[in-house]
Amino acid sequence: MKEASNADKERRKQALMIVGGIVLLLLIGAGAYLILNQREQISEMQQLAELEKQMLTEEYNELSLQYEGYKFEVSNDSLAYQLASEQAKVQRLMEELQTVKSTNARRIAELRRELDTLRSILKSYVVQIDSLNAANEQLRAENQQVRQEISRVSSERSQLRREKERLTEQVELAAKLTVSGFRQRGLNSRGRETNRIRNMRQLEFTFQLDQNVTAEPGFKEIYMRIIKPDDTLLSQPAISGTMPFEGGQVPYSISRQVEYAGEAIPVTMYWDIEEFLVEGTYRVELFADGYLIGRQSFTL
Repeated sequence: MKEASNADKERRKQALMIVGGIVLLLLIGAGAYLILNQREQISEMQQLAELEKQMLTEEYNELSLQYEGYKFEVSNDSLAYQLASEQAKVQRLMEELQTVKSTNARRIAELRRELDTLRSILKSYVVQIDSLNAANEQLRAENQQVRQEISRVSSERSQLRREKERLTEQVELAAKLTVSGFRQRGLNSRGRETNRIRNMRQLEFTFQLDQNVTAEPGFKEIYMRIIKPDDTLLSQPAISGTMPFEGGQVPYSISRQVEYAGEAIPVTMYWDIEEFLVEGTYRVELFADGYLIGRQSFTL
């Protein structure tokens, strides 16, 4: 008997070790998936920053070419010297931009403001040029090549802008919140779970806001729409309202504000039953940051 008991203990120990090993492998796999997903999202944000730097470089290059082109139209030595001086400043800032890291958002923003200032200065010179000189055909011909180069740079900048818009959309979608583990329960007047509609005084909804390192942290307003089997919305004047969605206002049943820091957090929301609920399939829609982040159904 003692040997049989020891054998049973040994088998249970081996079974527990196998189960533990399986759980560990599942946890490792889930962790690896999250890490790869986060790296991909961060990589897209880095691409977006690098694209912004490239676009700014193209804009500086275009402005430099514009200064170069207007120098051909100037017969006034003083004005030509001023144009050359401003063009040299454009070149210095463009060279600095090449050395600035794409992650240095503050300096890149300063260089964009410098670019706007230099454009304003060029506009003032253009006014002077128009008032002092009338461009002749010979100078127009000499300047044609520069203008063609400006057109090429403008075309490349437009292409970069479209690529930036595409990456921006991808980053925004990556930052969209998601939910998981949705569960609904009916509670009676004592807060205990019940499956009988006539005994229900509250509907309890629990779910998890999933981890998302690219989502902007802070307070998030979570909106819930509870739709009855006849496709009408559960609503109460005291707690229901409308929310912004796709350029309009959409009614919701209940809402709750949560503080989100990028990590997964549990959320619980309650609906106090003040109306007659029919048997059937109900639908729940969850919204946050202007996005539909989850859709579930349950049966009463």
